Amino acid sequence: MLEHAFLRRRDWVALAGAFAAVGLAVGQTRRYPAEVIRLVIPFPSGGVLDAMARVLARRLATALGQAVVVDNRPGAGGNIGTEYVAHSKPDGYSLVISGASLVTAMLLQPRLPFNPMRDLAPVAMLASTPGSIVAYPGAPFTTIGEMIAYAKAHPRKLSFATAGNGSLGHMLGEWLNHDAGIDLLHVPYKGGSAAAIDVIAGRVPLWIDVAANREMVLAGKVRALAVTSRRRAQALPDVPTLIESGYDIDGFTWWALMAPAATPRDIVERLSAEIGGIIASPAGRDELVRLAVEPDFRPAADLAAFMGSELDKWGRVVRETNMPPIE
Repeated sequence: MLEHAFLRRRDWVALAGAFAAVGLAVGQTRRYPAEVIRLVIPFPSGGVLDAMARVLARRLATALGQAVVVDNRPGAGGNIGTEYVAHSKPDGYSLVISGASLVTAMLLQPRLPFNPMRDLAPVAMLASTPGSIVAYPGAPFTTIGEMIAYAKAHPRKLSFATAGNGSLGHMLGEWLNHDAGIDLLHVPYKGGSAAAIDVIAGRVPLWIDVAANREMVLAGKVRALAVTSRRRAQALPDVPTLIESGYDIDGFTWWALMAPAATPRDIVERLSAEIGGIIASPAGRDELVRLAVEPDFRPAADLAAFMGSELDKWGRVVRETNMPPIE
C-alpha cells in the first residue's frame, strides 16, 4: 500500500500543470471576494500556526477588502480541518493552512479520507521553521555527537518524545536511528506541549520537535543539541545542524495556504499574489519573524513542485526505515 503512495509522485506534476489550464467561472472570480472567507486551522488555538494564521488573516482581510475569519478545527493530526476544506465548495471562500503533515499523512495513513494531491490546490507557501533535537538539562551529553556515542554505548536506553506517531519529529527520529546506527525508543505524545512537560522534568531524555524552541533553550529548560534544517536556524544561530554534525538529515516544518482542488485559477492567483505582498512587506515579515518562523513565500506552481520533492524525500525515509502505516 505504501508503494502505491510512492508512485503518486506523478500526481504532483499533473497538479502543477493544471494551474495553467484552469480558467473557470470568470464572472464570479471578477467579483471575488464578495463574502467572508473562512481560513481553517486544523490544529488547536494558541500555537505558532494559530498565531501566524491570525496575522495573515488580518492582513489578507485588509488587502482583499473582505473579512477573513480564522476557524480552528483540530483533530486527527490535522486531518479533520484539512478534509473539511478539501471537500468544500471550490469558490475561494474556504481555505486551509496546512503543510508537512499533508505529505507525512499521505505516506503513513493508507485510510486517509481524502487525497491531498487530488483534493487540494496549492496556493502559496507561507513560512518554515527548522526542527530541533533537545535534551533535558541533566542529560549526560551536550552535543549530538556525544548523544549518539551514549546511545551506542547504552543500546535501547535512550528515548525521544514527539508530538505523536507519524509526526515530523517521529520521522526525523527514525531517520537519525537509521543513519547513525542507533536505536532510540520513540515515545509519542498527543501534541508538543505534553512532550515538553516530560522532557523538561527529565522523564524522557530527548525531544525531537518541529520547532526550534528558542525560548525554552534560552531559559535553560532544555539543552539544544542540533537543528534539523539544512542551514542554521535564525532563532538558534549557535546550534549546529545535523548535517554539520555529519548526518545528511534535512527535515523542517513548513506551512502553506491550500484551497479545494477545483478553485478557479484567477482566485488562486489573486490569493497567491496578496500573500506574496504581505510576506514581502517589512511589517508583515517582521510579525512572522517575531513568531520564530522564517517567512518563505513560494507561488502556487513552485509550492506544488516543492511538495513533490518533499513526497520523494519522506517516501525514501519511510522505505529505508521500514516505518509501519498508522491505522
